[in-house]
Amino acid sequence: MKNLLIIFILFPLIINAQEQNDSVEYEKDNYSIEYPSNWILNDSGDNGTKIFLYPTNSESSDIFTENINLIIQNLSDAPITLEKYKGLVEKQISGMLTEPKISSSEIENKNGLKCHQLIAEGKSGDYKFKTIIYTYLIDKQIYSLTFVTLYDNYEKNHIESLKIMDSFNLTKN
Repeated sequence: MKNLLIIFILFPLIINAQEQNDSVEYEKDNYSIEYPSNWILNDSGDNGTKIFLYPTNSESSDIFTENINLIIQNLSDAPITLEKYKGLVEKQISGMLTEPKISSSEIENKNGLKCHQLIAEGKSGDYKFKTIIYTYLIDKQIYSLTFVTLYDNYEKNHIESLKIMDSFNLTKN
């Protein structure tokens, strides 16, 4: 009887742990991303995004919901390198936010691809935000994967969000 009681106590904990680890892989065109099943993916194209991901359990939903979004921009014949685009992203951040602070801006290798990773913070209106942007330049296309959260929520949100962003893969058509 005691063993049965332990099983009834542990069973919901095991089920809950398994549910939290479930993930969904989204594949589209020439990219894929993996995200937790308790996040919502919107691929309607609203606001120029290819995908818009956000957690269902966001604590800041009445003010701002942290999110990850992907924007793809075709550069057609504009000759640009990732290094030059890095400077443009830094300038754009400084123009979009008041009191901007770029804490990191590096070109790294992610999943075998060259990627510009930027971490910045600043104010927009009455709120302070923190953002991480991964930028890839592949075949004259810019892929900008951006995580945005309220500054005060960054510490509790960024680890899961970085896992999602790090799962982003580009594949050849």
